[in-house]
Amino acid sequence: MGYKVTVAADYMDPKAEEFFFDEFNDAQDFVYETASKAVDFRVQHSPYTVSEKELDDMFEEEMQLIRIESV
Repeated sequence: MGYKVTVAADYMDPKAEEFFFDEFNDAQDFVYETASKAVDFRVQHSPYTVSEKELDDMFEEEMQLIRIESV
């Protein structure tokens, strides 16, 4: 058994990227790193100061675009 991670650019992304992993921990690490990189990009390109709450909200938004499923 393996795991498929689907990463969408937005909620309506018809061409979401798919990544496959043998171990759940590897898939989970990939999900966290992917969401963290997306949040970091948003923060670095924001003209405004980002609060901790906004940072948490951004991370949650990014996590909603990523799905792990067993294959």
